[in-house]
Amino acid sequence: MENNQTNTKWYSLAGIWFGGIVSVPALLIGSTLIAALSFNTSILAGLIGFSFVVLFMSFLSMAAVEKRKATVALASSSFGENGAKIIVALVIGLSTLGWFGIQSNIAGASFSKILLEMGGPDIPVWVTSVFWGIIMVLTAVFGFKYLKWLNYIAVPAIVLLLIYGLVITFQTHSFQEVLDFKPESPMPFLQAIGLTIGFISVGGVISPDYNRFAATKRDAVLGSIFGIIPSALCLLAIGAILAITQGTYDIVEIFSSLGFPFFAMSILILATWTSNVMNIYSSGLAFNDLFKLSDTSRSKTTLMVGIVGILLAAIGILSHFMSFITLLTITITPIAGVMISDYYIAKTYQQKAQKINWIGIFSWGAGVTLMLLMDSPIKNILGIVVGALVYYILKKIMK
Repeated sequence: MENNQTNTKWYSLAGIWFGGIVSVPALLIGSTLIAALSFNTSILAGLIGFSFVVLFMSFLSMAAVEKRKATVALASSSFGENGAKIIVALVIGLSTLGWFGIQSNIAGASFSKILLEMGGPDIPVWVTSVFWGIIMVLTAVFGFKYLKWLNYIAVPAIVLLLIYGLVITFQTHSFQEVLDFKPESPMPFLQAIGLTIGFISVGGVISPDYNRFAATKRDAVLGSIFGIIPSALCLLAIGAILAITQGTYDIVEIFSSLGFPFFAMSILILATWTSNVMNIYSSGLAFNDLFKLSDTSRSKTTLMVGIVGILLAAIGILSHFMSFITLLTITITPIAGVMISDYYIAKTYQQKAQKINWIGIFSWGAGVTLMLLMDSPIKNILGIVVGALVYYILKKIMK
């Protein structure tokens, strides 16, 4: 998107978000929730969690359209110029790095499975995860301009694969079976909402990067609502349905058991490839910002960050999926709270930001600390509220 394209309509933005959501982790959320909740409860948890993120995303996006600024630039008022670079860039850099590790792991597991099914050698998942991680990092460093074409193939392919999966499933299973499903070990409902918030919280906070190009604030808000809620809910539902009917919560197992394992796995790899190149590209960009490096060193930074991501995949970060999502929610949502408070509640937004805004940093820290110390599942929603409230109070006192 060039800067003169500040007339993007809501359906174009919805398309961008839809492409970002249609990914393997979106299915993973469904298969993770269904391990501990009934089908209807899982959908409800998703609806509440996704709506919560889209709500704060809409506030940030409206500010982004008003100021035509990306996330880090917009956060400069509330965190200070350097504060925003450090906190926002670090959080985005680390979270996209974590996603990169998880997706490389999925691609590796799928690849090992394809080789086995085709009577090939039994290669350890960590080896194939490293192999695919390297390919994805190299795509981000050298082949980013071809990613668009990869996306044109991958998104329709995974949509078709999901439709195929459902058609095959409902030939031998009834929808009633899905509705009657009772999980063995239940999870608190609020914790489930927290998981769904964590899944797209990064997208919520980096939404100004994309939504600042919207023609109007209404376009930014509608693009977020229609691009995220329907697609995220559909994928959550499909992930849950497949997990119930295939009797496993392992996403690679599920797809290999649908028949045509070679096709299914290839599409799974393709889908992780496209979203993963975006992950490591964003991560490289964020760390480049963080260390105040020039644009010319971006490819080197991406390469270095990519090596760390590949290590995460090799040690099997996928098995820590839940902990990773929890960590994301804790560090990311309070950022949105502080930014919204600065812009809408305290109304202290400044075009010309100071170098460091300690009030913003302290307020973000307060939100994070509360979420770390609290045991109650409601903490996922409280973090953002506390961040916003502390910022407002301190700004009033400091006046």
